[in-house]
Amino acid sequence: MKKKVVLLPALAVILAACGPGNPSAEPGETVIGADLPEVDVWLSITDSIGLELGDSNLVFGMPATAAWMPGERIAVMDMQKCRASIFSRDGGFITSVGRQGSGPGEFLLPSWLSVTESGGLMVSDAMAGQLDLFDSTLTYSGSMGGFFPSPPVITVPIGDTAFVGMKPDFEQNDQGMFMGYRVARWNTTGPEPEVIYLRNLTLLRDPTDMSTMTDDMVIFAASPDGRVYTTVFSTEKYGFSAWNPDGTPLFTVSEPFERVGKNREEMETERRFVQDRMRQGGAPDFMVDSYEPSRYRYAITSLAIAPDGTLWVGLGTYNHPVFRVYDASTGEYLYTAALENPETPRDLTVTMNRWGFTAMDQMSGDWPRVYLLEISQ
Repeated sequence: MKKKVVLLPALAVILAACGPGNPSAEPGETVIGADLPEVDVWLSITDSIGLELGDSNLVFGMPATAAWMPGERIAVMDMQKCRASIFSRDGGFITSVGRQGSGPGEFLLPSWLSVTESGGLMVSDAMAGQLDLFDSTLTYSGSMGGFFPSPPVITVPIGDTAFVGMKPDFEQNDQGMFMGYRVARWNTTGPEPEVIYLRNLTLLRDPTDMSTMTDDMVIFAASPDGRVYTTVFSTEKYGFSAWNPDGTPLFTVSEPFERVGKNREEMETERRFVQDRMRQGGAPDFMVDSYEPSRYRYAITSLAIAPDGTLWVGLGTYNHPVFRVYDASTGEYLYTAALENPETPRDLTVTMNRWGFTAMDQMSGDWPRVYLLEISQ
């Protein structure tokens, strides 16, 4: 049981890192959305951070997340180096935060980084079982522990003293053990959630079977004012829900959807990527070997609030980063956005926060780097 609990956070981050890929059908299946739809707004790559060789501060080991900060800085969490590096807009190294270890301000396996309103950092360290907090000067200010079975694996700060996060969850009843995730709001003073927006649990029939671990994955976003948006990984339907900060429903969006099959090459690429990350995270061989990707593309692969406050919904059915963009207050569809260059890099995963857009190509065999993006009208 503990092995699955430990692996749930790692697998959530790994799947969040999987890019749109290159979907095509198995024989007899129809591909919907392999080509770009009509696009209204384009994202363009303006620069990148990271070198193949040279200055060690610019050579990444295994970047997990990247996020813009106030003052036109970019923070990059490197799982392999166990530190967060801070860069200027032009890619110059400024400083680093943390190192490998179990002391204050040190990390065992940092898998996620988010930025608070004032420019501090919140780092999720599943191996250490805690969230590490750094203030606006990037000085270590304390840790949040006591989460069971593990801390939130993905977080979105609300101001400086609260956050919305996704964490592993479980429930034991007369039917058996159910495992999955919850999306909730916490205050930084303690591990008990203030509001729970979504719980998605599935019956744990075989703890050694990794092929079912994507059944209960959830996706969420949160706006600076505390509204929350949730959905689940699904190959069958397209839809998401919005919640007021207190957990009362705001609206639900549902749209027609036809699923898209993956080809064998795409499935094999995803399998190798996830299995390699699982091994690096210490998963036993029998669990690694049992992982099997879904045969179909997910309808939605991400939810995020853009710098202008709109809600961007990442579509998994295209072979390129494509988003349907909505009014975050009403759920009204506004426009379609996409990455401007459909050729390179193929598996780019776009992320965003109130200060800007970043992206990484974590499934590439090339050397790792972080891309900086801007909207080009």
